[in-house]
Amino acid sequence: MLFVQNVNGDQTAFKADNVQITDTLGQYPTLSFTFVETPENEVAAQMMIPFTIIEVPENKQRYRIVTNNPVSLGKVKQYSVTAIHIAKDLHNKYVDERLENTQSLKACLDLLIKNTQIKYVLHDNFDNYAFSEGFGGGYADDLLMQNLASDFGFEFYFDNYTIHIQKKLGTKESFLFIDNANVSKISYNEDYSTITTYIKGQAKPIVQETSDETSSGSSSGGSWGWPFPSVGEGSFMQAQRFGYDGGFRPNSFHDGLDFGSVDHPGSEVHAVHGGKVIIKSYMDGLGNYVVIHSDDGYNIVYQEAFSSMSNIRVNVGDVVNTGDIIGYRNTDHLHIGITKVDFNTAVGKSFTNDGTWLNPQEIIRNGIANNNSESSVEQPTETVDEDKPTEYEIHSEYVSPLVEKAHWPKVEAEPITDDNITDENTLINKLKASIHDYPDIEYTLDYANFKYNSVKFNNDIKIGNYGWLRDRFGIDVEVRINSYTWYPQSEQADTVTFGNKRFDPVEWQVRNQKAFERNKKLGETLRNQIVKVQKGVVLPSVQNELEDKLKEYIDKKLNNNTPTTPDTPKPQHIGKIIDVSEWQGVIDWPSVIADSVTLSIIRVQHGSAHQDLKYMENLQKCISAGGKYAVYAYFAATSTSDAQQEARDFYNRTQKVVAGKQQPIFYAIDVESIEMSGDITQMRAGVEAYMSQLNALGVPDNKIVLYIANHLYDKFNLNVARPGAIWIPSYGQNDGTLANSLKPTHPYDLHQFTSKGSVKGISGNVDMSAEPSEKFKELIFSA
Repeated sequence: MLFVQNVNGDQTAFKADNVQITDTLGQYPTLSFTFVETPENEVAAQMMIPFTIIEVPENKQRYRIVTNNPVSLGKVKQYSVTAIHIAKDLHNKYVDERLENTQSLKACLDLLIKNTQIKYVLHDNFDNYAFSEGFGGGYADDLLMQNLASDFGFEFYFDNYTIHIQKKLGTKESFLFIDNANVSKISYNEDYSTITTYIKGQAKPIVQETSDETSSGSSSGGSWGWPFPSVGEGSFMQAQRFGYDGGFRPNSFHDGLDFGSVDHPGSEVHAVHGGKVIIKSYMDGLGNYVVIHSDDGYNIVYQEAFSSMSNIRVNVGDVVNTGDIIGYRNTDHLHIGITKVDFNTAVGKSFTNDGTWLNPQEIIRNGIANNNSESSVEQPTETVDEDKPTEYEIHSEYVSPLVEKAHWPKVEAEPITDDNITDENTLINKLKASIHDYPDIEYTLDYANFKYNSVKFNNDIKIGNYGWLRDRFGIDVEVRINSYTWYPQSEQADTVTFGNKRFDPVEWQVRNQKAFERNKKLGETLRNQIVKVQKGVVLPSVQNELEDKLKEYIDKKLNNNTPTTPDTPKPQHIGKIIDVSEWQGVIDWPSVIADSVTLSIIRVQHGSAHQDLKYMENLQKCISAGGKYAVYAYFAATSTSDAQQEARDFYNRTQKVVAGKQQPIFYAIDVESIEMSGDITQMRAGVEAYMSQLNALGVPDNKIVLYIANHLYDKFNLNVARPGAIWIPSYGQNDGTLANSLKPTHPYDLHQFTSKGSVKGISGNVDMSAEPSEKFKELIFSA
């Protein structure tokens, strides 16, 4: 049961399903639910309008509706609703005023909440902060979450219209989770690609006599500069830099440079080069973005920094100079990309390292160093002999203790240069803070059953709380709750996510020693078992089979994977194959995977216009449950250019969730209705354009599957020789069984035989497919 109130103050209660709340550290809590327009819910259905408030009785928090998707189910409608915490009302206020110089946190907060319903409570004392460029000039919530939180060093949570502010949220020793004891599954994601163990730096430039130079810009470009001048160039992790990113993105290629809000603090985004604004728009994967073109041929895109178009302060046709403020960042990073190719063409090669995209760090750095020389801009990797490089008085280096204590190799981080540091100790401290001598680790667990009936474990699950996990190495790891998704009105398993953990050298030594001891013990045990087999201790009927298995295991695990005897191909088990969308509602993914589901094909969109309401949740939870998955999109293009846009949206929406994670086995294009503005003769051209755009984004033909309506197969006349597989629906009696279905009348690699299948973890019907060809099996098991 939920409560709804419209803008007139009218209230009612209604019965909702799939009520889900997600709380995340430093973000607004979100709410989602579904309900059917039954007679008892009829009033609530009429109240699903802008600015309506939903109250959840379990936590007494209020949320405003942000999306509402009613879909007809026969004579009634089903509503899928998402809402965001009511404290988001703070975003309704734009703060024009500015506070200058040194200010207290109270003065800043008073400015933000002036003439609003918002209140705040300070639970700690905070020192004043000196603002070099003043405070204000932005949306109130952006200034709170992006500026004040980092400047004053605090965390916060919302209790309806009250903001609670503390130096650090949460309490210590709040929980204990042990795999297979009070949790069903602990998942680990440890990323080692960003580790560095050595860094060097220089500071305190030696002053040389030079003539004064001005820095002006125009549409011709003029000077170059950094987007956050107070930080300068700063430092970047591998995944932020241009080029090879350590395997996070398709083709392991990053087409620009990311300025993070932690390593490059500040909200004002300054133009790095002068020019004219030619595009101000929105695109999936880029968010709200702006492109500035200079007469010296550069298209510079600023993207992923602006949650609202209003955060971009320039418009198409404006001429900007280097250093001008073009917008205000209110996300966790700014991405800058530089190309000399038409921007819309270059976007299609975002993950292709063919020279389309240029290295922003080199171009900006050398543009500054070479005093706007045309030759240095054209060839950013070359230097001008006449310019003498700056010399520095202080030089230092830092080596992580893990190099000696944990025997890690020396992995160099990008050197640091800081003109503002004047002593060696300060430089060394900055080097220590800049090195990344730890992996990025995320723990996720399904917290089921024990939240309702456990008496042994009294776990306090709140955002920011600290506690302990018993990890797979038998080490107790202290972690902190970063995100918590819970279902207040059902017993569905909650999901708890813990943030990064920085291990000390002792823990890595313990890990290494434990792994060595276990490996040694395993080898001894297996060899002893082989001796027993050879002596006839076990039954003769199983002797040969057991001996072969044990030898194979030792060969693979202990002898550098060199087999004693040739490998014998083993048949791969093909279980159930399903495809799902928002129509399946909330899915219990661990139960689905446990029900012999080999492959789940997850819908991402219906054309560009409709993003599947559950695709992000389905992708995340399927991956967390250990399932194999693919993605599909319904083809609804009206032209070849529209088809290309659909393909970009399909790919970008998918990568928004899975970038750096397990990739989909294939991308399926669902072609089952006459589109292309009703011209069936253009369907082939539209699908070809769609596939070619996916190719440009890094998806080869053999990773593309075409789902083709059986009755329109001939009329569409698609190029079926091009994709990796063909998937055709043909139902027959459609009673959930393969036996009573009709085979497709055209060649196929996968047969969708029913829309009334059933698997555990999904309440209701689900599409099911069977009879995979050898080619389709290869797609699944080669992934």
